Amino acid sequence: MIRAFRLPVFAQKTLRHHGLVVACLVLVAVALWSPPANAADDAQLADAVKQTMLNDYPGNLGTAKKNLQDVVAICGGKKGCGANVRAQAHLSLGMVESQLGNAEEAKTNFATALKANPSLTLPEGATPSMKTQWEEVKPSKAGAEPVVAESGDAIPPGWKSAEAFKLAFEALNSDKAGNLDECIKKGRASLALEEQPRTRLHLSSCENRSGKLVEALKDALQALEYAYKRGDEAVTKIATPRVNELRERIPHITFVPPQGVGDLSVKFDERPVPVANLTKRFSIDPGKHTVVAEGTVNGFPATFQQEYEVKERELVTVPITLKPPVSDVITPGQIRCMLEAKSQDDVQKCLPQNRKSLVTRIGFDTSGYIDTLAVGVITPAINASLTSPTAGWNVGGNFLVDAVSAASPDIVSTASPPFKERRYAGGFSGGYKPGLYGAQLSANLSKEPDYISTGGGLALTADLNDKLITPKLSYSYSYDQIGRGPNNFINFLETQEIEASSTFVLSPTAVFGIGATFQHEVGDQSKPYRYVPMFDPAVAARVPKGAIIDLVNRTRLPVRPTEQLPTERNRYAVGLRFNKRFSTSTLRLEQRFYLDTWSTKATTTDGRYMVDLSRHIRVWPHARMHIQTAANFYQLAYSAVTDQSGRLILPTYRTGDRELSSLITFTAGGGSRIGLGPPEGDVKYGITFSGDIMYSVFPNSLYVTRRTALYGSVGFDVEF
Repeated sequence: MIRAFRLPVFAQKTLRHHGLVVACLVLVAVALWSPPANAADDAQLADAVKQTMLNDYPGNLGTAKKNLQDVVAICGGKKGCGANVRAQAHLSLGMVESQLGNAEEAKTNFATALKANPSLTLPEGATPSMKTQWEEVKPSKAGAEPVVAESGDAIPPGWKSAEAFKLAFEALNSDKAGNLDECIKKGRASLALEEQPRTRLHLSSCENRSGKLVEALKDALQALEYAYKRGDEAVTKIATPRVNELRERIPHITFVPPQGVGDLSVKFDERPVPVANLTKRFSIDPGKHTVVAEGTVNGFPATFQQEYEVKERELVTVPITLKPPVSDVITPGQIRCMLEAKSQDDVQKCLPQNRKSLVTRIGFDTSGYIDTLAVGVITPAINASLTSPTAGWNVGGNFLVDAVSAASPDIVSTASPPFKERRYAGGFSGGYKPGLYGAQLSANLSKEPDYISTGGGLALTADLNDKLITPKLSYSYSYDQIGRGPNNFINFLETQEIEASSTFVLSPTAVFGIGATFQHEVGDQSKPYRYVPMFDPAVAARVPKGAIIDLVNRTRLPVRPTEQLPTERNRYAVGLRFNKRFSTSTLRLEQRFYLDTWSTKATTTDGRYMVDLSRHIRVWPHARMHIQTAANFYQLAYSAVTDQSGRLILPTYRTGDRELSSLITFTAGGGSRIGLGPPEGDVKYGITFSGDIMYSVFPNSLYVTRRTALYGSVGFDVEF
């Protein structure tokens, strides 16, 4: 008597003589389809079902399920076994699945059994759950039919997608035909529709023989994990040794990064490798692989490229040695030195060391501004600094002159003429940072005929976490005197500012910064020359936006008081910055959020994309958007009333400054820097050009609702 079902003789021979690879094929083939059986086979299969239900059910449900699955696998074809045997096998398997709590699998098997033998009935002793599941799939009640594949054959139990079953069978045929690429393609397509451990194990076999060991191991592990969950012992027996074998055969690669290269980037077969993970071991497929790296060595752009032939079980260690390309600035002796270098340290010794004890920088620039409100500004400026990289100290200074001419309606609102004036401003700074911590002092002075500003500040900096985090804390103070005409100062303004910020190095090519600013202002910053028109309340309600000067003068009250702003304000701002360096370009993004106790809120977004056209030329487009809400006391038209005693009552706070109204400003432009000497030379100098057009919209202001402005600058700088 047959106590447990066994694979057919041809399958047993195949397993003995052809090893794991062909065994997997046979396993999948049996799971998908089986050759026709004769009457003697039907008798053996029927007896196997009977003995399983007598000896293993219900005491050993796992063994019973395994034996019955083997039977229904052979019966899965058109003529795999007789209809009665197929019906009994599926009926018995449905009872086992029901006992295991797998209701859907039970109903699928019951439906298949009824299709093979519509007169079939449940045996005595069926549980209430079995009876309920049986009734749900009886054609007389539910009209249920098993899923039918495109060929017209019912798909085997355990499958839900006919298309997935078809693709898995096609993958098997492609493997038999020797087309491993097609086997992989069909197998992956089948798994995308339905997860089956046998299909994934077969896919692993095709990947293994195609040399794709990493993917083969991944799929073998997934098949093994899923087989454990489903209690599929046949898949487990084949997948376990394959996983162990693949783990031993897979080669690995690791990298030795160069020291002192902050902008290192590495690609393996055109895929980026995170610099922080370079020293780890990576699993790879055997065959040819290419490693490409880029970085800057002593100020020189340098590269590394090497191809490796990797064999199974091999560990390849790649020392990345960056070498600058051949150019006019590198001498033949330096080139020979680099070619003979055995390490990155040796390469660096071949190059100019660029370790100056003293660095001097001087810059000159002139900028200009003009807008549609007849305001023009010319600003020549100079700046210089002296730095000792070795000792850690620096000093610097700057000076500029603003030559302003204006015929703005803010000023020329009556018979007053246009004005011209100059502002002189200068500053000094100095700092000391001998190691990880440093301090920077600054002082500045600005003077114009009716305004003098003096101030200073202190900033503390630190380099933490191997210079990957750079926090900064600063404090500044300024005292401004505001006058009506030269040397006639009537108001003052004190400003204190605290800023806390930090820069984070996210990678050798990416930097992120965040900062918060608190500013406290005390004093009267009202403009003594700015007069605010007053209107009768009834008239004020009808004053149109953008009303011209003549209309305002015809409808306003005779009184024209000076501007009066609140004498205290707190400002709060948060800024974000992100810089990303690519191979030949740099992206810089900035975002700022602002609010104050005058209820003004604003957001500013700024972006530049700098592209290196060559080693000497860099260009960039620039875009900026600023959106602002109005101060809480701002009005398009202020009204004044007369009390019972005939005294005129004015608004406590009033302004004619449209910059305190709601506004939107769009800025677009760009710039270019041209290096006039070799970047690696002892003396570096260049010219910078920039230009922007700014378009502002003032939705709620007098005189002007639109303003267009042009801003440009040209500068020259030298470093030696």
